[in-house]
Amino acid sequence: MSENINRRRFITTAGASITGASLLTAKSYARVIGANERIQLGIIGSGGRGRSLMNEFRKFPDRCEFIAVCDVYEPNINAALKLSREGAKSTMDYRELLADKDIVAIVNGTPDHWHSNVLLDSVAAGKDVYTEKPFSYSIEQGAKMVKGVREKKQIVQVGMQRRSSEAVRGAKKLVEDGVLGEIVMARAQWYWNRKPMPAKLQLQGKLDWERFQGPAKKRYPLDERRFFHWRNFSDYNGGHMTDQGTHLMDVIQWFCNDGNPPRSAVCQGMIHAHKGGDVPDTFSAVFEYPTFLASWTLCYSNSFEDSWKITIQGRKATMVLDDDGYRIFPEPWQRPEIPPKPIHEYKGGIPTKPHVENFLDCIKSRQEPNAPVEVGHNAVTGPHLANMALRQQKRVVLQSNGAIAKA
Repeated sequence: MSENINRRRFITTAGASITGASLLTAKSYARVIGANERIQLGIIGSGGRGRSLMNEFRKFPDRCEFIAVCDVYEPNINAALKLSREGAKSTMDYRELLADKDIVAIVNGTPDHWHSNVLLDSVAAGKDVYTEKPFSYSIEQGAKMVKGVREKKQIVQVGMQRRSSEAVRGAKKLVEDGVLGEIVMARAQWYWNRKPMPAKLQLQGKLDWERFQGPAKKRYPLDERRFFHWRNFSDYNGGHMTDQGTHLMDVIQWFCNDGNPPRSAVCQGMIHAHKGGDVPDTFSAVFEYPTFLASWTLCYSNSFEDSWKITIQGRKATMVLDDDGYRIFPEPWQRPEIPPKPIHEYKGGIPTKPHVENFLDCIKSRQEPNAPVEVGHNAVTGPHLANMALRQQKRVVLQSNGAIAKA
């Protein structure tokens, strides 16, 4: 990891560097795709998450359609073709999609170790991109990705749907209004009871294993568990730390620290559920911000309070956000009325549809989307720091000049 990362390159606030987007106006872009025509899409990485995103885009049939599919696994291609326009093309080489002048935008649903290559190659080819989170494989890589995107004129939306959620945006407004008072502590958690990885798995069709490994630093003989359960192996991603942590730590930073990453991180973790992998499925990280502390805890062996939750504690009130919406409870808590009645409440989940719609709107308008590349980069910086702290068993500090230091 380079110790000369320019801090400004990944703490840039959203919208501070969007000059490239203005090079192609909404009027000129309309001439490219036709003012009343559907946006032609290509999907790169059409596994489970990729096809889930396809279904979100398919909720706007009058505005877009998929005309090409790319994946390294034949069954994924076949499944995605069923969600595409009749006669859609398919390939295992994503460069063929980027060479297709009919494709206006790419949905990047690849594993994390491919995110950078696909994103940068796509914008270089003149494609707008909806790229899945987490944004990058490392802090240094993320800084290069931000720079590479900002040198082009393309629209890039990072798949962090909370940025377009009515519930989350409404909750942020209450924090801005001072309802919680001074923030002293924030806690993120994710609890699921996951099944162990199977000892053996069977391919159901052709797999280009070498292409899957792609930019990964190490090479292995064909290993079906590494392919089907790549999230459990650090060669291909930052593990569950960056996977879920990107979503939750972004909300905390957005609400409480102007979207900026933490000063330092410490972390402990172990493997309980996914034996055979090398990333923890049980961990707790603590992050230092200028005026408060935040923790991020995950356990995939127990479903207490099922799924995710964010708790933000202030001197005047406490906010709880989860899949049911948000609640705000006043201070102090006194028995026997625990919890007290909420003073603000919103019921509703975190749909992906508004985030996709925002991306489609920005393709036409050429305006900045809700989750631009700086947001994606800043969101995963803290989890990357925690992974470094876990591996090194040291407190890892992000210095003011951008250097990474152990303490």
